[in-house]
Amino acid sequence: MNILDYTKKILTKMFTSEDENEDLQPQDVDLPLNLNFNSLITINVHPIVSVITHGALLNVELDNLKFLKIKAISSLKIQGIEGKKIHRFYFETEAADRRLFLQILSNNAYPDQIEEILFCGSLTEPPENQKDIGFFLGENQQGLGERIYHFSRDDLNFFLLTEEVEKRLAPECEQVEYLRINEEIEFMPPFTGIETVIFDSVGSSGQTVKILNLMPHFRSLSEYLSEILLVSFWLVIAEDGHTLPIEEQLPLAEYIFAFQLDQNNITVI
Repeated sequence: MNILDYTKKILTKMFTSEDENEDLQPQDVDLPLNLNFNSLITINVHPIVSVITHGALLNVELDNLKFLKIKAISSLKIQGIEGKKIHRFYFETEAADRRLFLQILSNNAYPDQIEEILFCGSLTEPPENQKDIGFFLGENQQGLGERIYHFSRDDLNFFLLTEEVEKRLAPECEQVEYLRINEEIEFMPPFTGIETVIFDSVGSSGQTVKILNLMPHFRSLSEYLSEILLVSFWLVIAEDGHTLPIEEQLPLAEYIFAFQLDQNNITVI
């Protein structure tokens, strides 16, 4: 059973007796890099130091990358992406609004055929008002979906300590700009989809996340290095098989700073 079938497993959990729970089969199998909930992961810090030195806005403690434990596994079904599968492996972090994870793009039928690995650090925040919601929905072809997404120097203090911002930006740099993919198009409707998340190996606990909008951007750090910015707008619509009341489906904006890793940068224990 592939990870996209987790939703069915989660939805049937509420009708399963304790005796039946003992017969549940592991669902964290046949995943890229053979990752599962028992995996410990070590990330080579050298490529991370390199991108940070060149001004990447990734917020991560390098010492914490020696032993990363998976706390959740998800599959993303993005509209318009066929024949490929996106998995996310979320790591344990101290702050609830900050997430650290690997995002792996692989062949739909052969998870060992990996096309891209992104190391991602993110920060989430709720929209402040209706104007914010309209921005993240790309209403009237404005906001998310425009050619350029930028942060001022003051904006960056939301993501990093002021001293870190000063280290990573040149003194004359007043803002950081990211180009949307297919930047030749003036406005591009953001992507939508569903993320199915499990919190244990048998999929007895999990969430269904509706991705209202997702838009990838990038900026060059050097001739050979690039930083990726994924701006996402999403809400949790179900937990452990129960659809949440509309008033509890609160949207969150997420800013994901990422860069590409090679498979040999990752050690799985």
